Amino acid sequence: MKRLGIIILLWAEIVCSVSAFAQNISQTFRFALVTDTHLKQIDPRNEATLRQTVKDLNSQNNLDFVIVAGDVADKGDRPSLLKAKQLLDSLKMPYYAIPGNHDTRYCRTTTSTFDSVFVQHHFSFTHKGYFFIGFNTGQGNSNNRGSVNSQELNWIDKQLSKIPSQQPVVAITHFPIVTIQVDDSAQIVNHLLKYNTKAILGGHYHRNAVFDYNGVPGILTRTLQPSLAGKSGYSVFEFSDQIKVYERNPATSSAVLWLTLPISKETKATIESNP
Repeated sequence: MKRLGIIILLWAEIVCSVSAFAQNISQTFRFALVTDTHLKQIDPRNEATLRQTVKDLNSQNNLDFVIVAGDVADKGDRPSLLKAKQLLDSLKMPYYAIPGNHDTRYCRTTTSTFDSVFVQHHFSFTHKGYFFIGFNTGQGNSNNRGSVNSQELNWIDKQLSKIPSQQPVVAITHFPIVTIQVDDSAQIVNHLLKYNTKAILGGHYHRNAVFDYNGVPGILTRTLQPSLAGKSGYSVFEFSDQIKVYERNPATSSAVLWLTLPISKETKATIESNP
């Protein structure tokens, strides 16, 4: 009888846990993704754009956090990274940063300079039922290809092994994880698809784009660095029973919805526009 009581108690705890988990992931939330800021010591324009972007981000009261998806500094130099961190530290909401190939290509130990400024080159956290994980795909030695070394893969698996199997995962990288960009891309994607991965976000291409990773969408967003025409932007993601992606212009505080897709592995994305 005592054994039966313990079993019932455990079952009740499991049901309550699942119910709370389901309630969490039904909530709508919004966050911003900023990528490819390319700060340069010899050219203050990108710094000015990031400064304006931080101001624009702080003007919004419905953003829960900000993700910075790499290529923070054009040459990966410490002064530019420090300037970027100084500006990002004035955000009113938490932010999480990973390096890109420009942040690591001149470092002998790949992430040493980035780590000395931002403390670490990867992150993981849970927000409203979703598990967010960002990791380094950059590679040193002036190589424009991406790579994820064995230590980083072990770290990824260690983080993901801690969460419930049904918990939805959002991964953030700098490079799109495709063969022409990242060494052993299939192995990396397979690592993520072992879990309940719902989207893989990134930058690097300096434009909006959508990939398909065996049914999981890969979403790349525009560079913050102004183009020759003066155009720049960052993305605002809205998660509910679907994912909506807006491109926001930090100079005008205007936003355009360019992507809508259900949170499902079976249904294709709907591209509203690609500004």
